[in-house]
Amino acid sequence: MGQRAVPKREPVKRKESGSLLPKGLRERLMVSFSLMSVVPLLVLGYVTANYVFPHMGVAPDLSLVVCLAIGIACLGFLVARSLVLPVVRLASQVKAAAEGELKGEFEVKGSDEIGTLSAALNQLTDKVRENMGQLRVYGEQTKHLNLEINRRMLTLSHLLQVSNLITQSAKVEEIISFILEKLTQIEGAELNCFLEVTGDPNLFLVRAIRGVDGLEAEALLNNAKLAAPWFQKALQKGQALVIDEKNPLPQADPFVRERMGMTNAVCQPLLSMGHGIGWLICANRKPDFTFTEDSLELLRIFAKQLAIAIENDLLTRRTEELKLVDELTGLYNAGYMRSRLEEEVRRAVRYHRPCSLVVFSLDDFQQFEDLYGGLAGEEILRQVADLLKGAVSEVDRVGRLGAEEFALILPERNKREAIELGEEIRARIEKRQFTHGPQRLSHSMTASVGLSENPLDGSTGEELLGKAMEAVRSAKHKTIQEKKP
Repeated sequence: MGQRAVPKREPVKRKESGSLLPKGLRERLMVSFSLMSVVPLLVLGYVTANYVFPHMGVAPDLSLVVCLAIGIACLGFLVARSLVLPVVRLASQVKAAAEGELKGEFEVKGSDEIGTLSAALNQLTDKVRENMGQLRVYGEQTKHLNLEINRRMLTLSHLLQVSNLITQSAKVEEIISFILEKLTQIEGAELNCFLEVTGDPNLFLVRAIRGVDGLEAEALLNNAKLAAPWFQKALQKGQALVIDEKNPLPQADPFVRERMGMTNAVCQPLLSMGHGIGWLICANRKPDFTFTEDSLELLRIFAKQLAIAIENDLLTRRTEELKLVDELTGLYNAGYMRSRLEEEVRRAVRYHRPCSLVVFSLDDFQQFEDLYGGLAGEEILRQVADLLKGAVSEVDRVGRLGAEEFALILPERNKREAIELGEEIRARIEKRQFTHGPQRLSHSMTASVGLSENPLDGSTGEELLGKAMEAVRSAKHKTIQEKKP
């Protein structure tokens, strides 16, 4: 392929200058040099050649010529001085400007090159002063911007800490306390509190409070339930309430001013699954105060995180309630046993059939754990659970009610049958040789038994359970009295 021809660039022609000096300054320097040196020398040479040597006695003429030469030299000196002094003065002013002294102005005299230079330097210093003023403004803006960036980074750090607490399944009280503590860093925050909904739609519970002194906090917490009907309407709409100089809210004044002792407040609703669960409030006493958009946005973010934490806690508790099996023993847990007992009692009442409940409580179990250790105690509980499971039928239910308490739900069995089964299991427990790993424990275990039957001892599950527990406590007391010397 052929190469593309590149056009040659014409050399840039530079304008020739007759001298390195500007025209006006050059002429003045030439005149000054001539007057101070060349002209006086020529005059003295001419006078010496024509008058001094030929006429050695013409003193007046010689004096006149010499005076004329001296006058011409002085005139040259004055011309040179008129050039040098402005340059020296201009140089000192330029030096002061270079050292940062920009308040004065360069003196402009005449329209020659020195005057033009002075005017140009004045324009330059004016521009420098303007730029320095802008730099100071930019410096202040940068300072405020850095402070805002640091504040936002600190806020982001707090939000990440809250997220970590939620992720690590921290207690909801700990998360609430952390959020209320960090909200004190919001501009104008003097009091932060969390109000929780109650069964009464017009009452709210003060669950936590931060940012006020001890007496004020105690007064608010003592009045734990606060009446605020207008809060409920706003909560149903999920609407934030801002009360400050620009946003007065007359119906909120009695609550904010009298109950909370504040003048301004931001009330951010907490929503979970589409329902209002409470309020996050940030308040202060400052006069003529208005909350910034940044503060409102920050409060909204913290409110969302707090709502997530409360929702997670609620779901966790519901999950715990839905668990059916005790992790240690493999038996049904207390929640399941209570609900199952209630179902069996209702069925028994409906069909006029018996239903019995047997409760076992291991005697001196705490002393056994103190003697052999917690691991041995857990092993004993598992062995007792296995014994109970092997003693009942498929329709019966075996569960763990407490630390050392077990229960049997016996559908279709009357109290006499329950007593027989209970005594049989109690005898097995007393005869059982319990072990911990390969070690056989010399300590024997006894159990106290309590029984109840529907409808003799109650018509609900709670009544049967209460009756059986009362019987267990009575049996334990009797056992303790018998063991006393």
